[in-house]
Amino acid sequence: MKKRTLSLLLAVACALSLSGCGGAPAPDAQTSAPAGSETPAAVDQTREIVFAASRDQCPGEQDAYYASMSLGVWEPLITKDESGKPAPALATEWEHNEDSTVWTFHLREGVTFSNGTPFNADSVLANFDRMKKGPFESSFYGMNIDTIYPGLVSYEKTDDYTVVLTLSEGQPLLDYTMVNYGSAIFEPSCFAEDGTFAGFPIGTGPYVVTENVLGQYCVIERNDNYWGTPGIAKTFRFKVIPDAETRYTALRAGEVQGLCDLGAISPSQAAEIDGDPAYNVSVGDSGITHFLNVNGGAFPFNDVRMREGLSLLLDRQTIIDSFYNGYGLAAGGFLNYTSAFYREQPVQHDPERGAELIREVVGDQEVELLFLLPGVDANRYPYQEEAEYIQSLLENIEGTHIKVSIQQMDWGPCKEEMEAGNYNLCLKIQGLPSANPFSLFKGFMYTEGGTNISYGLGYHNDHVDELIEEAAACLDAGRLTEIYTELQEISAVDFPNIPVLYSQEVVASSSDITGYQATVYGLTGFTQVCWAG
Repeated sequence: MKKRTLSLLLAVACALSLSGCGGAPAPDAQTSAPAGSETPAAVDQTREIVFAASRDQCPGEQDAYYASMSLGVWEPLITKDESGKPAPALATEWEHNEDSTVWTFHLREGVTFSNGTPFNADSVLANFDRMKKGPFESSFYGMNIDTIYPGLVSYEKTDDYTVVLTLSEGQPLLDYTMVNYGSAIFEPSCFAEDGTFAGFPIGTGPYVVTENVLGQYCVIERNDNYWGTPGIAKTFRFKVIPDAETRYTALRAGEVQGLCDLGAISPSQAAEIDGDPAYNVSVGDSGITHFLNVNGGAFPFNDVRMREGLSLLLDRQTIIDSFYNGYGLAAGGFLNYTSAFYREQPVQHDPERGAELIREVVGDQEVELLFLLPGVDANRYPYQEEAEYIQSLLENIEGTHIKVSIQQMDWGPCKEEMEAGNYNLCLKIQGLPSANPFSLFKGFMYTEGGTNISYGLGYHNDHVDELIEEAAACLDAGRLTEIYTELQEISAVDFPNIPVLYSQEVVASSSDITGYQATVYGLTGFTQVCWAG
């Protein structure tokens, strides 16, 4: 039976009147040109184009993918379309049997890896062999075969361009889970014995890695034998500049031509150059949600009234306008608006009711709260200002004695403190690991969920546990959609964590280059980026 298409309505329309709002995200495929872009004639495209990012775009041999998908070094079997649904990449079509236990994938023919090796079913099987040696960690999304392909019994080929996966239990949304990082494909000779990389990655994409110095820079060059539309510019260098102000200064000084990746440029910096003909600012949709995580295992946030009260205190539009220069959407629910399963939840702001609920919980006792800010995110986003705003809201509730201390620390120690329950609040971003949100729901909302435990959320709801367990065994895509909708509705009442805003990604470049557009996750395919002349 051909794979069933879910009838899902994606509410992605901008709810706010924002300058620059409405920039449609480009497809994830690396071959699409931005609307209206033209390749400059008679321009030397062999000159190196330099970008800056807050982190390594090639985290290296120990990373599950070696390089960010945005670089176009590797490609997946399945990508996603503009509505967040699975779309063909190295697999052109697929189908499954009635109970979704047997999935058949038909592979794209005529594709070669950048080293000339043919892409075929054998290379796909070798990638599954490699995944079995994991799980592997990544700066992007981890690679765990048991999570991506739960209950995988076997993988085999029926011919050179057909691969069949057999699972012990039905997975009607397997193709959603496989999107992008869930089905990355590499040429097997680049794997070390333990499944990490032995040197540079070898993929089927439009670019290849030629240099990589961790913590400093990486270089990619055009793959002139790419099966699709090749890149225009020959060489890109991606510098690692963690500090936002230093990245911005490098752009203004002409040391780099563009800023990329999450939090590429701060909202205030983007406002300074937006409209300046020397620069281009691009705004796109984002799969990133900013959450206020709270320690629900200890007083006072173990009381849902405290969580609800704080949520009601937050004027999300003020946060977006004051600290994000209008780049963002107020978040009323757990699931990001770019998900095909998103269902809009009302954004509520009622400071009087919020203060009343908090007074009911804390009374007149003195309460000291520790507010943690992970440095990796505080360097990308205006978290210090945002935290000070939340601090002011809590400390100025009439009739209470609440004191909030803000502390910024590296993410590793921060996570350790959260898991140990030595905190009360923490701002943190969360992206969509795949087009199937099951892992997010399970991670944050299941009693034994990994994120619930590691973030010290302390969330427990018997009915939620039942729904997640039902979803894990569900064979009906329609019922899964119903479960995901109900979980979103429950999260908007129970507040396992408090959604603050959905990102809109902002990137910037010099007008010396063209074709650079913000996309979901704040990244872009670089095939259409080139010198403007």
